[in-house]
Amino acid sequence: MELSSTISLFPHVSRFITLTLAAAIALPPSLPSQTPKELIGDACYNELQHRERKTLWSYTAERHNHDHVFREQVIETVDGPVRHLLSVDGHPPTSGQMKEEDDQHQELLKNLSGRRAIRKQRDDDEKTMDELLRIIPDAFVFEDQGKEGESERIAFHPNSGFKPKTYEQRVLHALDGIVFIDLHEKRIARLSGSLETRVKFGYGLIGHVAQGGTTEITRVNLSPGVWKTSAEKIDIDGRLVMLKTINKHQEESRTGFELVPPNTTFAQALDKLGQ
Repeated sequence: MELSSTISLFPHVSRFITLTLAAAIALPPSLPSQTPKELIGDACYNELQHRERKTLWSYTAERHNHDHVFREQVIETVDGPVRHLLSVDGHPPTSGQMKEEDDQHQELLKNLSGRRAIRKQRDDDEKTMDELLRIIPDAFVFEDQGKEGESERIAFHPNSGFKPKTYEQRVLHALDGIVFIDLHEKRIARLSGSLETRVKFGYGLIGHVAQGGTTEITRVNLSPGVWKTSAEKIDIDGRLVMLKTINKHQEESRTGFELVPPNTTFAQALDKLGQ
């Protein structure tokens, strides 16, 4: 996978940690004979099984970008998410902004190869997530820090004995942080992590991700067994070859989750937005 794709996967790595640790860290205390590694192994296996049940959702997103606040309606589809601008800094979008959005939608609607490329990238990302799931038992060590309200506070740290083999594994392995586990459903309620070391690619000649990059995630329980990310904040910096600077500063909150019919296409989502 190309390095630029690795950087774009950072938010996926954050979500990935949220998903994989959810059941693992907070398994019931009725299994004291199991080691933490065994519990994590069981949870990673369970999460891999859960990820096969793919669902699509619509929601309202509030995205902070370049000192502006964008409010959007988002519909997930088999071709990727469709975003419709609702407001910018609390004001309705201008005619120019609406025309730009419509032109982009229509271009992608006509471009079958473009939609296939988006789907392939998503499928590649999902495959990478599955591969990362399988290394979790060896990549981290865990420390129980006690209860906080209805959640259990758990620290996770890189396992110094683990040797990552890919760029994605190296970024993941560098994370150090805290997760809060909902004790009722044994799921992640919150997560915060930071890159405790500078992550170098090709001994720094190809590029690096700077030490101190952070991620914060909050999840909401929509129904028994169904959890979605309701807020995420990502801040990373670095540099690639050819003096290309990496700046990913993303903050987004999500509300109003509703299930979307399975197999919803890009065109069907556009039709729904136009109603």
